[in-house]
Amino acid sequence: MDNSSAGTSMLDRARGGQRLPGSAAVWILLPVLFYMFARGFFAPTDPDYWWHVRTGQLIVETGAIPRTDPFSYTAAGKPWVTHEWLSEVLLYEVSSAFGYVGNVVLFGLVTAATWGMVYATCRASGAGEPVAAVLALLGFATAMQSLNVRPQGFTTLFVAMVALGYALQRRGRGAWLWMSTPLILLLWVNLHGGYIFGLGLIVAALLAQVVSAHPGRRLGAIRRDSLLLVLGLAATVANPSGVRALAYPFTYAGTANASMRYIVEWQSPNFHSSGFYYLAIAVTSLAALGAGLSRTNLTQAVWALVALPMALLSARHVPLFAVLVVPVLAERLANTHLVFARPLSHWRRARMFVLTWPLVVAAVVALILQPDAPAAQFGRDASPGTFPHGAVAAIRADHLQGNLFNEYGWGGYLIHELYPEHRVFVDGRADVYGDEFIEQYMAVAGLKPGWQAILDRYQVNLVVVEKDGPLAAAFSMDDGWDLLYEGDVEKLFRRR
Repeated sequence: MDNSSAGTSMLDRARGGQRLPGSAAVWILLPVLFYMFARGFFAPTDPDYWWHVRTGQLIVETGAIPRTDPFSYTAAGKPWVTHEWLSEVLLYEVSSAFGYVGNVVLFGLVTAATWGMVYATCRASGAGEPVAAVLALLGFATAMQSLNVRPQGFTTLFVAMVALGYALQRRGRGAWLWMSTPLILLLWVNLHGGYIFGLGLIVAALLAQVVSAHPGRRLGAIRRDSLLLVLGLAATVANPSGVRALAYPFTYAGTANASMRYIVEWQSPNFHSSGFYYLAIAVTSLAALGAGLSRTNLTQAVWALVALPMALLSARHVPLFAVLVVPVLAERLANTHLVFARPLSHWRRARMFVLTWPLVVAAVVALILQPDAPAAQFGRDASPGTFPHGAVAAIRADHLQGNLFNEYGWGGYLIHELYPEHRVFVDGRADVYGDEFIEQYMAVAGLKPGWQAILDRYQVNLVVVEKDGPLAAAFSMDDGWDLLYEGDVEKLFRRR
């Protein structure tokens, strides 16, 4: 045994550590990832899931990607950039083969893969296995509000993948992952419009190299990242919408956008809600540990500092912030306190981490038993939950005809269940309808002056609204409308 080995062994004994194989880290990581995977079975069905699946079915059956809106009578024929077409085909095919639970499994794996990569990025940033696992769990908890079966999950996964590629490349390992970024963008642009964040990561990394304090290495890094950006831009054009897809994400820019004003996930996080407590912890931790950014990788720091205002501006960006900030916290902790860099093999009684499994099982059981939890999604059919399934059955049974007014959040479900016999008034594709129309919908939903004239303009004969909402009360008191059906969450009215 050489002197360095002897010294290492003495250090281990001094710490009371146990020499464990590298695979022992799975005692911590696997149960954590299993919890992240299982958590998706207890998430409610996303309102947009339904129209995503119906779009995928339309693409498969017609062999063409829709260019104009086919689902509504209010925006029929208007241009539609179907930027998530590949996700929608995938959702439909999985649903056809395995039902909704198949898609829950798929996105559960996407979630586990995402935070597994965040864990790996934390390890590459210097954190030991226990600390990396805890930080990955913190990031997951921060992003958990967005956990669901939705194409946005692919964006979170790819952001984590690109961040890991940069972290490994910086340490001379895993260069293949960094170099595969253009291929990732090629897939990304066809799965979700969030691909623009992939390009943003490359641009931010390039800017970090420009201001780098290492001029000797700066020129080569700038050339390298510039080439990566050019290849990434070329990859994003390879989609059915071509260059139009590049402009699409910017349609959501600006506070004047109707989505920003009215759709909850596009608005700022509500820190009075328990779902954002972990975001507050992450932001506070970044503020507390970020004072010494000179000891932190500049690229990761720029990513986190750009993602921070985005997350505070829009709850939709919180998962991206969580993915990017956790490795910064890992590196800061590892640099300032050596105990956080200590590997599992140096922890006292490290084998006790096997108790993580019983804790995870207890957490899953608690999810099942909590009284206010949504129905567990283990069936072939998605849980209708708070959707108007009774009104849909009544419309079918009585062969009701006429233009239908519906709640914004129910449009996707009605598309899935009633298209093409009935087309909707509005659904989650706010970009298709445009700001002017969304304002009209909000005028009706808010019973603003002239709301009835809007319904007359669109020749609305049927109305499906929340049973305890103000619209239901207004129609109940209006002699011009008859109540045809009242369900668990909805009321169905018909014009006399």
